[in-house]
Amino acid sequence: MEHLEEITHVIKTLLKLRAQIILCVETLNEILDHNLELKEIKLDNFPNYEVNLGQSCYSIVSGHSIILFCSFLDEYENYFNANYLKNMDSTRILKVRNKNKPGLDRIKKWKDLKNFRNYFAVHSFRIKGKSFFSSDFEQFTIKIPNTLSEKNLFAGIVNLICINIFNEFVEIAQIINIEEDMLIKMIFIEEHIDNIQEIIELKDKMK
Repeated sequence: MEHLEEITHVIKTLLKLRAQIILCVETLNEILDHNLELKEIKLDNFPNYEVNLGQSCYSIVSGHSIILFCSFLDEYENYFNANYLKNMDSTRILKVRNKNKPGLDRIKKWKDLKNFRNYFAVHSFRIKGKSFFSSDFEQFTIKIPNTLSEKNLFAGIVNLICINIFNEFVEIAQIINIEEDMLIKMIFIEEHIDNIQEIIELKDKMK
């Protein structure tokens, strides 16, 4: 089964990303469904006292979903191909990629997705070194899956892509553990700290 190792890793990665994408998008759906309750909960220690828990959660999860969208596309484009999966029958990979092409073509209509990820979701609000907050930074248009309906569509396309992969590579589906816990491979070094006391001490030191 050694020849299946690489494609197993690719498929498991795509499935994990699919799960996280669906989790994000379903969370956004639930936030919207429970907006009336969530908007009554204010963030006491946030400088903008008009921001409520619903707005905060929606903004954070929405931004993270963009990162996951791009991660899925990166994995699919860079690794689910015949050049990388040299041990697999290239005709099978091409067959799946051809089936998935309409979905990928639809995704490509969100042409600024990766730029948005790079400039705003994971990096420091700079485009080619120029600060977003510069006074001469002009307004621009950007095309990404921004609305909830667009995010639901993206998640649906991702699901269809994974179904096509799974249906073609049944031998992988039979051995893969999609419930594998990634956390078992990580040991977190945690500290039990008095954060309030440390801030008080650092505040004095940092005057």
